[in-house]
Amino acid sequence: MRTHCMALVAFAVIAAGFLPGARAQNTSPTREASPPAAANPAPAIAAQADQILKQAGAYIGSAEQFTFHAEITFDHVLPSGQKIQFSASEDVALQRPDRLYVEWSGDLGDRQFWYDGKSITLYDPATPFYAGAPAPSEIDTMLDKLVPQVDFSPPLADFLYRDPYRRVHSNVQYGLYLGLNDVNGRSCHTMAFVERDIDWQIWIDAGPQLTPCKLVITYKTLPAQPQFTAVFTDWDFNPRIAPSIFIPSLPASARKVPFETVHAAR
Repeated sequence: MRTHCMALVAFAVIAAGFLPGARAQNTSPTREASPPAAANPAPAIAAQADQILKQAGAYIGSAEQFTFHAEITFDHVLPSGQKIQFSASEDVALQRPDRLYVEWSGDLGDRQFWYDGKSITLYDPATPFYAGAPAPSEIDTMLDKLVPQVDFSPPLADFLYRDPYRRVHSNVQYGLYLGLNDVNGRSCHTMAFVERDIDWQIWIDAGPQLTPCKLVITYKTLPAQPQFTAVFTDWDFNPRIAPSIFIPSLPASARKVPFETVHAAR
């Protein structure tokens, strides 16, 4: 019984480590309770902002494979109302239609996520446990079913879909184009968007590769309005990805815990 309880605690921490990234996209529970799109007024989005967002979504979504790196900061709010900022880095490797690897390393621990077209695996190298579950045979379907079934989503998941524009645009109420600005030496289109539960700002590279440079999300309905920030680098649309990267690399002593157990612990 004691060992089983330790497993629950360990995987509650594993899942929580990815939670900021999951909430940083269109996967928060509050979104699922939103009224149907037809009941909402048409969004007021500047034409240039909408066009650039659509073009960037098409550019990423049309790629059969890519890798990128992101430096991330996110807030945790204490009961006192004080915001504590944590940092992490994330590396993503994707091959369509059915391969995904996400590696997260941060102040709150390290996490690894694999998808091989048949199953998903989540592992914290600091623990002797990993979570696994069967999964659909295509990335979009896997991501759509992942959140409601196991209450988990890889960070920055919206950028992994075939149609990222549809994912990020669906709940927008207002959008502005704010001109060109510099992000780590890259000239980037700057845009700001308003939704019911969040405000978000995105910078898109103004060069030939229409990739995100930076993303900032403010959770305006949560106490103290915490933020999530990701700065993207090293986008590569012709990477040499070894097939083994998508195969879970686990120690022989690692014990499997169902995602349902993780959810119950949390």
